[in-house]
Amino acid sequence: MMLFNCKVDFIRFSKVQDNMGGWSEAEGVIYQNVPCRINWSGGVEKIQFDKNTYYRDGKLYCRPLDITVEDRVRYINATYDILNINNVDNVNKYLVLDIKLRA
Repeated sequence: MMLFNCKVDFIRFSKVQDNMGGWSEAEGVIYQNVPCRINWSGGVEKIQFDKNTYYRDGKLYCRPLDITVEDRVRYINATYDILNINNVDNVNKYLVLDIKLRA
């Protein structure tokens, strides 16, 4: 069994209309204090999806959750984009997420 040694929050953004008729993003925590493990990348590590190339900051391992690549991860006051979600062997034992620090 994998050692989950840290905790993260998963955040989902939705568009809400403001008082002036414009749109803005509102964040909501969908999962809080989720036990996980993060393996940080050494140096610059490229990942290629079709024609897009991303630079990954780490891999996050956690239990299966209902999340998408549109959601974000918050860990120690930093926010990370989710680049890819992998349900290893499709057995719902754990998820592997490629994450990148949000600029």
